[in-house]
Amino acid sequence: MPNPKQDRQGRSGSRLGVRRKVRAVSRKTKRTIEQVAQAAPSVQQVQATAASVAENVQVVLQNLLAEMQRVKMEIAEYARRAQERSLSGNDIGDDGSEIEQVSKNLALKQHLERLLAQIEAAVRRIEQGVYGMCERCGQVINPERLEVLPYATTCMQCARLAA
Repeated sequence: MPNPKQDRQGRSGSRLGVRRKVRAVSRKTKRTIEQVAQAAPSVQQVQATAASVAENVQVVLQNLLAEMQRVKMEIAEYARRAQERSLSGNDIGDDGSEIEQVSKNLALKQHLERLLAQIEAAVRRIEQGVYGMCERCGQVINPERLEVLPYATTCMQCARLAA
């Protein structure tokens, strides 16, 4: 027959082991809670930034649509200039100047077409509800960056990495 005193010692030994495990889990849980508490302000910052972007979306959309119309008019003007041909003499210098001007107009037209594509993409992102989010890392793009460059698709860190 087992001795009751030995039985209690065996149980107390296991109790001690359980207590140690509980304390270890408790310490680990405290550390996890502290880490979450430290991360919470950054989450709140992101939410506040996202809220400020959401408030300005309608203003940004109106500005982008106005810019889109302006760019379309400039593209049409440069396309017209590229097709326009001077009726002045057949002098080589005149022809060279004319060719240079036509090539400048075409280069400016191509630049404006790329800009128009970026603006249209920004309008689509607004419609999809993802405007102001970095396409590479998913973080919120700084509102100051969006104010300067409303069709920006990446945050400053990702833009630096891409360059």
